[in-house]
Amino acid sequence: MVPPPPPGEVVPSYGYLVLTPGERLTLAGHMLATHQPDGPVVRVGLAWPFIAISDRRCTWCRNAWPCNPASWAESVQFTAYGWAL
Repeated sequence: MVPPPPPGEVVPSYGYLVLTPGERLTLAGHMLATHQPDGPVVRVGLAWPFIAISDRRCTWCRNAWPCNPASWAESVQFTAYGWAL
């Protein structure tokens, strides 16, 4: 017999947390406010042939964009509202 799943979830950068739906949305909003991309979507080099480079990083954790906290927060808001704010 398999035991029921625990009531919490693993939140990137925070670990295992048990959150109410309101706390979960608040934490997701905070993560999206702090974890932002650092540059434009595509940067074009000035060499021939022109090469499009997408090397954006998160301004907070410096991981490749989209970072794990931003992806988690967008999925939380998408499930709550139907779109990410």
